[in-house]
Amino acid sequence: MNSTRPRNFVKNIILVGLLAVSSSIAHATSITYNLIGVTTSAGTVTGTVAIDSTTDLITAANITFNDAAVGNPVFSQITVANAYNGLSQEYISGASNSALNWGGQIALYFNTASIGTGDLNLCLYVGSCGTESNQASFVQVYANSGLGGPFDITSGSLDPVSTGTSQSSPSAAPEPSTLFLLGTGILAVAVLTRRKFFKP
Repeated sequence: MNSTRPRNFVKNIILVGLLAVSSSIAHATSITYNLIGVTTSAGTVTGTVAIDSTTDLITAANITFNDAAVGNPVFSQITVANAYNGLSQEYISGASNSALNWGGQIALYFNTASIGTGDLNLCLYVGSCGTESNQASFVQVYANSGLGGPFDITSGSLDPVSTGTSQSSPSAAPEPSTLFLLGTGILAVAVLTRRKFFKP
């Protein structure tokens, strides 16, 4: 029997497996969302965030708290990022950008159910969000005279940035069950091929 045949067979199986894994990884997409109608008792919040559709986490942010009394701070550094039970919890901070503040942070809690398919509702001070309750988005600025809050976000959502007339949306990412079926199919082909080439 030829000894190179088993090695070539194993190489081919490994190659097919690597192609399957790389195609599933290639489907991860970052979607840009605008903050729309986001308000607090002290001012509005505007800007954009990029959300990874695979992890449901914010990967980039440029958010402005429009409150002249504290110097309109900008938040762009992601300091905490968690997603669990259909809820994303993100803390985004910013350094001092004015003599009126020493920086600050915004906490964005949002329901992840519509990532890639529509608007994302922010979790507000009153009411449940996703599968959780008492998870509320807020803004806090480190400033003198108690002007920095924290201020609860009372309204608003994250809306996908439109490209022309259609929303930007991710490529379909395979679910774990799909990957399992693909893997078992490859394994079955490998076993059948091995039996065909290595009959006693």
